[in-house]
Amino acid sequence: MNMVSNENPIKNVSNWSQEIKYLNESNNDISDEIKTLPNTTGGIYIFYLKGLNLPFIENYILYIGRCQYTGPQQQNIRKRAKEYYSDKRTLISRMFHKWDKYLYYRYYPDIDNDRIKQNEVQLIRSILPYFNEDIPDNIEVRETIPAFE
Repeated sequence: MNMVSNENPIKNVSNWSQEIKYLNESNNDISDEIKTLPNTTGGIYIFYLKGLNLPFIENYILYIGRCQYTGPQQQNIRKRAKEYYSDKRTLISRMFHKWDKYLYYRYYPDIDNDRIKQNEVQLIRSILPYFNEDIPDNIEVRETIPAFE
């Protein structure tokens, strides 16, 4: 039986990059892996914290972003990843200051800019990462209440 899947390919881990430590071993510069990311794609990227106790499972997504592809000499996943090192936004600076040596990066390559934007919105709205300042589409997050009292 051959079934066509309607599941978004972004959910398949094999479609994502390998994990990359964002900073070098001394934590004083961007890692060589970030410096050599492809410049031929845009996509979705995630900064996450990798824990020390159970590093194979202890991950916490801190920030989700998108990079719309406009060409190798303009905007691409490599250029966008490198821009974060000098980002002055308060929350991004705090993320690097607090978690620098535990900060990892993964990206999902894509050149369809409409799909990139749609996937970013869906991920941010479903995960609500702490360091994303704006939640797309003005979703209102309400305090939970018990279903049965």
